[in-house]
Amino acid sequence: MISTILRTVGALALACALVSCVGAVPATRVPLPASPSPADASAPAPTAALSPAVNGVIYTQPPRSSGGLIQSSLRDPDGSATDWSIWESFAFDQTQTIAEVLWRGGYDPAKSGSGGPVQNFTVDIFPSIPAGSEPAIAGAPLVHYEVGGNAGETPAEMLGGAQTYDYHFTLPAPFQAAAGTRYWIQIEAFQSGAPDWGLSAASGGDGSHFGGSGPSGEGYMFRSAPGDAAFTLVAPGS
Repeated sequence: MISTILRTVGALALACALVSCVGAVPATRVPLPASPSPADASAPAPTAALSPAVNGVIYTQPPRSSGGLIQSSLRDPDGSATDWSIWESFAFDQTQTIAEVLWRGGYDPAKSGSGGPVQNFTVDIFPSIPAGSEPAIAGAPLVHYEVGGNAGETPAEMLGGAQTYDYHFTLPAPFQAAAGTRYWIQIEAFQSGAPDWGLSAASGGDGSHFGGSGPSGEGYMFRSAPGDAAFTLVAPGS
């Protein structure tokens, strides 16, 4: 009789221990690949900072809390010497489908509203040159879209003394991004005056972007420049 009671007590203790252990195991997320060094221009761009399962986000470079803007705007319709365009790179370690692009930006307070409100945006995705170090802008983009308005401009945070705004655009057709391939997204604003709109400075990228000026006495000039710009890529059905 005593041995039977001891066996029963032992079994209950073991069951309680197992339940306790299971309850103590935290939820885990599969780690993402490490970002390549910014010094290695031929390396793939950083992969998504969040799991694809989190709110449909498959890649993000969030706005930097200290603020800052990187101009990406043109004077419409004829352009000007103060135009500036930028391209930001991204890549995935597995094939992904992009359905929506979100970005953060604002108007440079130092220019006192010289450009006026954004009248339109374009969203383009370019391939890389063979070396992978910059966008292949000598050719056409893989996709080109005109938003047809201000992309739902919505006030967001004050960052670095500048009012920032959130924007979004749903692609008319989802874009299939191949695994291990470096792409470049270009988001440009069109304004009626001297351009003053820019993408918010960001964190989470490779620490650089590619940029180009408008026509001047020396023609168009393009180069890599320090700093990341804020944008997010979202999968279908989010």
